[in-house]
Amino acid sequence: MFKKILWRFVFSYLVIFIIPLLIGIGSYFSIKNIMMSSLYRYNKTALTQLEDKVENEIVKSVESLADWINLNPYYFIFLPEAKEALDSSDRLLNIRNLCREIYSQTYKNSYIIDAFIYIPSENIIVGPSYTTTPYNYYTYINRPLNMSFEKWLEFLSGEYKMKYIPSFKIKADYKNLSTIVFANTLSRWIIDGKNANVFVIIDQSKIVSTMKEIVSYPKGILWILDRDNNQVLKVSADKQDISLPKLNFSIYNDFRIQELTLNGEKWIIYYVISPIYGWKYISMVPVNSFFEEIRKIRNLSLILLGFMSIIGSILIFFFSMQNYRPLSEIKRLLQAGNETKSFELEKNEFDFIRDLVLQTLSKEEELKKQIMRFSPIIKNNLLYQLLLGSILPENIGELELKTLEMQRQDAKFLVCLIEIDDCSGFIKGESDSEYSLVTLVVTNVMDELLETNGFKHWDVLFSRTKLSVIIEVIDNVKDSIKKLTEIFGNMIEFLEKNFSIYMSVGISGEVMGIINLKFAYEQAEKVLSLKFVKPNMKIFKFSELSQDITSEKEFLPKDIENKIVNIVKEGKVEGVYEVFENIKNHITAANSPHMAKMILIYLYGLYYQLLNSIPNKVGEKQKPEPEKVMRLIIEEKNPKKVLQSIQEDFKILTENVIVNKQKIGNDLISNILDFIHQQYSSSEISLSTIAEKFNITPQYLSAIFKEKAGQNISDYIQSLRMNKAKELLLTTDYSVSQIAKMIGYTEVSGFTKAFKKVEGISPNKFRELNKIQ
Repeated sequence: MFKKILWRFVFSYLVIFIIPLLIGIGSYFSIKNIMMSSLYRYNKTALTQLEDKVENEIVKSVESLADWINLNPYYFIFLPEAKEALDSSDRLLNIRNLCREIYSQTYKNSYIIDAFIYIPSENIIVGPSYTTTPYNYYTYINRPLNMSFEKWLEFLSGEYKMKYIPSFKIKADYKNLSTIVFANTLSRWIIDGKNANVFVIIDQSKIVSTMKEIVSYPKGILWILDRDNNQVLKVSADKQDISLPKLNFSIYNDFRIQELTLNGEKWIIYYVISPIYGWKYISMVPVNSFFEEIRKIRNLSLILLGFMSIIGSILIFFFSMQNYRPLSEIKRLLQAGNETKSFELEKNEFDFIRDLVLQTLSKEEELKKQIMRFSPIIKNNLLYQLLLGSILPENIGELELKTLEMQRQDAKFLVCLIEIDDCSGFIKGESDSEYSLVTLVVTNVMDELLETNGFKHWDVLFSRTKLSVIIEVIDNVKDSIKKLTEIFGNMIEFLEKNFSIYMSVGISGEVMGIINLKFAYEQAEKVLSLKFVKPNMKIFKFSELSQDITSEKEFLPKDIENKIVNIVKEGKVEGVYEVFENIKNHITAANSPHMAKMILIYLYGLYYQLLNSIPNKVGEKQKPEPEKVMRLIIEEKNPKKVLQSIQEDFKILTENVIVNKQKIGNDLISNILDFIHQQYSSSEISLSTIAEKFNITPQYLSAIFKEKAGQNISDYIQSLRMNKAKELLLTTDYSVSQIAKMIGYTEVSGFTKAFKKVEGISPNKFRELNKIQ
């Protein structure tokens, strides 16, 4: 039996060895194609990395800056009405504020050399740290080297639409620089009938360095084209004077590679297209350079094949001997662990394991049923990841589609986001089970209405008060949205009337493919956030309200908003009055009553966001009603009076945060003390293990324990152990070594040392003296 199984091992290893050996020999003759595939993937990854780097750090920043400037409300200071309304000092102060904001938007980006706005009606240039004339800018700041002053003025006054101008040479700080200039006409900055332009000067040398770091070939050429196929940048290792061949770009293929002949030399050309901005990233490399590494690897593969043949033959027999030995032990363990005695003891190892596996397979159906119970959780989690955009396109395959019961990836979808605003009339407590009942009622009503109207849909649970539904669009999208509006309207009316459940619904625009569900969810989430400024609306459609989202302004400076959030979260009541004094000044400086009211609405929305995101004790009766607050803001002519009311709400919220923190601290210490009394006899208990148990840092645990209990946590544990040790010494006959282990000491010497430190005598001496007494 030994030889039979041993030679079966030898034969198995030999077959396993010969198969990859033959495959390796065959692969040698087709290694070019194999390596080409890997090389293509590498080059695609490199170009995609270059695309991400350029677009996230340059294109996105530059175009976001242009959009921000276009929407910036400071353009009003250049209007004729503002000139009459503002005196020179106020106007100068506003211009300086605009300069500071431009600086704050650009100084962190190392690629941006300068950014400025040219206002033709004023014939001035406004930059991050200056306001000057075109002539002064041309002469003293950044002088265009290949352009006369007349051409410079003509350039500043042109009309542009997200245009990138390459190889724009300037002289700045006594150095000649090669730059790329981004130019865009500001559609909102129409002053005296003339549009202002924004210009961003980008350091071309830094982009070139980035390109060479990511994609580098000794003889390669790289091009970057914008969305209109205009050349933005060209990088050539040997400065070859080769123009980009005419290519037929396809937006449906994100990576293309082909061979061509130029000037008698063969080249490999490949490119990627940005799905967001439509930019093209193209690399062209000589064939000989492209395949140089492949030739090296092919030669190395021949050496490895020969080496593998020699070493493999030696190892086959060795591993066969080594792997036989565990079989007998496995058989013995399986016999001992098997509850039934139906197996014959004389069977060899293979037959025994085979019979045991057959018995296990007979329970497969039962295991499948148990696994199916987790199917809804898996499905909800997969849909949740899709909506958040956490799943990459290449990770969505047939298995995922089958799990989601989706027939194809490229269908049209809408995402509807539902937020339960109030259900206190239906449930009395705040437990998860009660909110689960609310979710069950809402989803049952919604599913019945959607199925009755023929909508294929998928429910996704986000939280206790937030759920989403993905809807596949088969008919015309406008008709579908109209029908969904009617369905959700009936659902809201039914739930309010019969269950006292009040909710708001956001409906996204149409997207193509499940991988774009993220964008639909973001649309639904953004449009639903408008419920704070449109209190009488219950259904928010992106198709109708998208303009409200894109035209949002920063009503409060970011530093003030961050200060409010930090003050409330930290429970600093005195800070509320200080920050609201700043807000009062900000409202006073608003250029219109409408703007002042929008600041108050924004402030109230921030209050409600904090109210729902941080633990506090503000009860339902103390919460301000949205309708009353909105009516007060809209109808009250004195914004300061409304601000006083909102300030009081923030003060109450901050006070309740303090109370909640104190209660949390007391509850935490109570739970920690219970845990210590249960586990103090364990040798594993320590500051770090207790901190890990309660999901807090050791530093915070040490500080709060000393504050609440009045002593260090290690001293408290030692006190418990010493009291228990004295009790055991006086009431039992356990040895000192046994008692040490019973109270958590791994070494008796450590226990003896600690006991002497507390009592002044050894444990044995303590037992002897107290028993005599």
